[in-house]
Amino acid sequence: MIGTSVEKRVATVDRLRIAYESAGAGDPPVVFVHGIFGNRGYFAAQAEHLAGRHRVISIDLRAHGESDVPPSVSIDAFASDVIAVLGHAGAGPAVLVGHSMAGAVALSIAHARPDLVRGVVMLDAVLFFPDLVRRGARDGLLPALGGDGWQDALRGYLGRLIEPAPADVAARVMGDLGLARREIAVSFFDSVFGADFEAREERNAQALASLHCPLMYVRAQSPTDLKRLQAQKPDAMVGQVVGSGHWPMLSAAEQVNAMLDSFLASAG
Repeated sequence: MIGTSVEKRVATVDRLRIAYESAGAGDPPVVFVHGIFGNRGYFAAQAEHLAGRHRVISIDLRAHGESDVPPSVSIDAFASDVIAVLGHAGAGPAVLVGHSMAGAVALSIAHARPDLVRGVVMLDAVLFFPDLVRRGARDGLLPALGGDGWQDALRGYLGRLIEPAPADVAARVMGDLGLARREIAVSFFDSVFGADFEAREERNAQALASLHCPLMYVRAQSPTDLKRLQAQKPDAMVGQVVGSGHWPMLSAAEQVNAMLDSFLASAG
């Protein structure tokens, strides 16, 4: 980050090393949590934008970036990573900014450990999948991940969410998908769309209904059931980026930064 000292650190949870970066100073701290097959660098533009006014922490979840790789992953395991980093960094209560599946990670932490969370920002997260999307993943993606063409299936499933991102963003996302491990893809998507699907969505609904901190949802491309989210959390702030695919922090960084500024002003 230009003009800001960045400290690289490592927390430990479940005997795994979880890498993260800390920079800047100021309250509330802001913690960035990437989506599946991303890494902490996906939030570089937001971290640099905020580091002059806030302490910013960017995490590599297990099996991503510079963190250790276990045999499997899940939303709950990712939440454990973030809680471990918050404790190691002494950063709570913080505003959690979660992209895609990390929106559910942030919500889970806010529900289980409200003492650690000042606010939640969800970037194109999916808490409630439309039935058509769930059936497509259950009947198409999950079986395909078990076959020889698993990486093509993975690229097809997530790649359709990229447009209308610029070519460099598309290349970056698809390149990182090419580094994915099959066991991580299988365990993650099974944790999302498998036998626990209905119970997880109900837990998300209950967590939203009981959430006492501010929440902002920034929509871009994901097929989320936004009406259900707003029904559970009527005071949620909702924004929309334009000209972006599912990775708005990369392809619409200035829009995301402006919305983060507004949210932090209200949550601070």
